[in-house]
Amino acid sequence: MYWLFLLLALGAFVLAITTTQTWLLLLSLLAALLLFLLWMKGLYAARFGGTASQTPRALHPAELQALREQLGPGRTATVAPSSPASEEHPPS
Repeated sequence: MYWLFLLLALGAFVLAITTTQTWLLLLSLLAALLLFLLWMKGLYAARFGGTASQTPRALHPAELQALREQLGPGRTATVAPSSPASEEHPPS
């Protein structure tokens, strides 16, 4: 829908170029500027407007339970990745 503002702005600019009346020139240039700004606002709202107002979704109880099991206090046997230098030279 906001693309119509760009089309109308181009039409107003063409009218401004082809007219011989000063008042119509000023009016159509003002209309072209206004319609161009409305197009820019619509383009910005379409690309970035919806991302700021979205709230994160709530976790499902099963997902929450799985996270609790992964991060719970009973988890002590974690295997840390070994560095390649320790594998090349074993202790003697």
